[in-house]
Amino acid sequence: MATTSARRPRVLVVGVGRLGSAVAVQLVKAGWPVTVRTQSPAGRRQAKRLALPEADAAAMSRAELCLLTVPDGAVVPVARAVAPMLGPSTGLVHCAGALTLEVLQPAAAGRPTGSFHPLVSVTGPETPLSGHSVAIATRSRMLAPLLGRLAGALGLRPLRVPEDGRAAYHAGAALAASGLVSLLDAAVAAWREAGVAERDALVALVALMGSALSGAEARGTVAALTGPVVRGDAEVVQAHVRALPGDVLPIYLALQQRVLARAADRLARPAVARMAAVLGPEAARRPRRAGRRPRP
Repeated sequence: MATTSARRPRVLVVGVGRLGSAVAVQLVKAGWPVTVRTQSPAGRRQAKRLALPEADAAAMSRAELCLLTVPDGAVVPVARAVAPMLGPSTGLVHCAGALTLEVLQPAAAGRPTGSFHPLVSVTGPETPLSGHSVAIATRSRMLAPLLGRLAGALGLRPLRVPEDGRAAYHAGAALAASGLVSLLDAAVAAWREAGVAERDALVALVALMGSALSGAEARGTVAALTGPVVRGDAEVVQAHVRALPGDVLPIYLALQQRVLARAADRLARPAVARMAAVLGPEAARRPRRAGRRPRP
């Protein structure tokens, strides 16, 4: 697996879904020699459409790095299937955020193993990876610099996550990605209740979320909290509780309870008590007014 500093290592990407196609295409653009392997007809069509060469037996045996960009449940069986076709020193690396290195050990047969999990919400090969972080793990002194070079080629910032923290790390990533989109969906539903058209809601709320995230990046999460809970305005929060649709209310209550917990030291004790009462379990049983029809 030794490489010179001038030569770019040969990479085999196994799986040509969203992440695999994005990694392969952007590595090719960076001048890295890449081949792909896929078992599905859809994957082969995607590889052909993106002009990604499929790996033959010779290419698999020459690869210095094998990236398994497959779903978590497929990592172990796919690793078992491809490992016998790899060279004896090929780095075997999964891209599953929640899995540890141990899942690769049965298939590794002495090869160096690692994980490489880009923190990007990838929707297709055109999704830019550059500017984001990537969680990297390996116990191999030979593989570590190669994964660092891979991150650099893709414009990713390396992030180290302890092996025993993988589940909590991945849960946090899921909250920040699909959880954020789910929160946006709930906010759109609240505006639908108010009579605002969905497209108008999306445009306005995405911009609002962007400003909130920019504030958190600049000042930290607690300092960036705003709104009626932080101000101690229990009457406004009570109006929210009465106005929200039933499927959105539990989300609102859970998040605002966390806001109160994190911002309680900004408020006087009586204000905290009033807010806690408004956000308590009984809030879900309070009558709510009927929503409006969204305008066309």
